[in-house]
Amino acid sequence: MTTIEPLAQLQTRFCTWLREGDEDVAARLAPALGVGPGLTVYQNNYRVALIDALRETHARALLWLGDAAFEALAAHYIDARPPSDWTIDRYGEGFPDLLRERADAIAGDLAAIDRAVGDVFVGPDAVPARADALAQIDWDMAVIRLVPSLVLLTIATNADALWLALANEDVLPDPVYAAPPATLMLWRQGFEPVMRRVDPAETVMLHRSIAGASFAAICEELAQTDDAAQAVTAAGTVLGRWLGESLIAGFD
Repeated sequence: MTTIEPLAQLQTRFCTWLREGDEDVAARLAPALGVGPGLTVYQNNYRVALIDALRETHARALLWLGDAAFEALAAHYIDARPPSDWTIDRYGEGFPDLLRERADAIAGDLAAIDRAVGDVFVGPDAVPARADALAQIDWDMAVIRLVPSLVLLTIATNADALWLALANEDVLPDPVYAAPPATLMLWRQGFEPVMRRVDPAETVMLHRSIAGASFAAICEELAQTDDAAQAVTAAGTVLGRWLGESLIAGFD
């Protein structure tokens, strides 16, 4: 009497074979699935789909590395990190780190920017605060609420300048492979993702605002490394810039 393998068990074995490609497993799977030599088509489709997903998500890293190098690194990543999420859109979150380890720092930073731009584009919508709302704010208590599409990255190369040049098909600047870490801010203005670098004081304001600190507390913190009046003026200047850049969603 033939024993029928439970479907869940068969699916688990099939997924394991897709990831590992063990030929002994394939030989046992083929009769259960009712297929012969064509079983390898499924594995090819699996790998092609994942490589295509990595290519689409990391378009500027692909341009930097070239097709052959990118696909070799993508294949290594697929072997080491099979998908575990329900959607392929999230696949490759660790790919920038792999590029930093096995290619170069610029490739990793480019890939991180690629992913951040994609996240910003599909991030939650928010109506930016208007400048005339400032008159109603209690600045002793107010907490700046930044737009939810905001992403902060730390980079140690000039990948941001290279990314923009690649995106616009401009002449590439000379690569800078090692520089003091810099904070890169990405967010969406209307339907367009934008980015720029931020200085140390603005970085403090961003992180403290995200953490829920009040504007007054942020000014006090900045005053510890600067004159109190200058700290308030600098914070006010940044606040005005954020309003003009549609970075503020409101105040709590």
